[in-house]
Amino acid sequence: MDRLLRVAGPCALAFLLVLGVVALLPRGVREALPDAVVGGAVLLLGALGVRRGSRGPR
Repeated sequence: MDRLLRVAGPCALAFLLVLGVVALLPRGVREALPDAVVGGAVLLLGALGVRRGSRGPR
């Protein structure tokens, strides 16, 4: 359960980060941006966060 919570943190952060960036875009760009691009960005940032968090100390 602890590991699951550690994985969920970076995913939630990635989701909020992408939503914040999308909210800052001009309205025309936001409407032209497909939902798949936003979802893909969330998944990519989440995967990078999980990969970074899963590495042990050096």
